[in-house]
Amino acid sequence: MHATDIAYLAVSGLALVTMASLTYFIHIATESMAPTLLVNDRLLVVRRSVLARKLPALGQIIVFTAEPDGRAGRRAGRRLVKRVAAVDEDGIFVLGDNRIVSRDSRDYGPISSRQVAGRAVLIVWPPRRVRLLR
Repeated sequence: MHATDIAYLAVSGLALVTMASLTYFIHIATESMAPTLLVNDRLLVVRRSVLARKLPALGQIIVFTAEPDGRAGRRAGRRLVKRVAAVDEDGIFVLGDNRIVSRDSRDYGPISSRQVAGRAVLIVWPPRRVRLLR
């Protein structure tokens, strides 16, 4: 192996480790965000720590953890994906794009900023649906 090959492998490995510490992937399991996100889509999510603890902006798609006290109903403890509809002193009001089937802040109230795990930025799978998210 040449020195340039070793350097390439080292840089590639470092890039993968860095990316893994800044982002993660999540699988969409329900229709609550249709038509924007479909069942079996995979998203690239930027971790909250990268977002510098800023509150999400209106319209952004976020990932959050439902509180174990039941505020998010039977999904407590799970990671959920919803769109930010409002941000105020009471918290972050989130809604699913598919209002008919979505369980969201209309059911369990606003979420706290502590619950935000990250922001969805890209559909990465399936290939025909790859695109940036607003």
